[in-house]
Amino acid sequence: MDYYKPRKVRPLRIVAMALRSLTKLLSAWPIMLIAAFVISPVGPHLRWSYTYRDVGADYRIYITCEYLGSRGKVHYIRGDHCPFITVIDRRDHP
Repeated sequence: MDYYKPRKVRPLRIVAMALRSLTKLLSAWPIMLIAAFVISPVGPHLRWSYTYRDVGADYRIYITCEYLGSRGKVHYIRGDHCPFITVIDRRDHP
């Protein structure tokens, strides 16, 4: 005598398995976010230092800016302004 073996794949069971897999993946989002921050060449950078020249009473021309990101320091020539936080593509700036 054989026991019962369901042979039919039920669509709701597949949906339930997909949703369970998705929730397990979403529970690890902080780890995935940190990994993406370290691996990606494009990311946020924080202004570390800068040099500027005074032009007027309240106006400066920034000559160079140095930013600190996930892969180290980046020398960045910006132009008129040097924002405190910016997104830099590391492939364009060695």
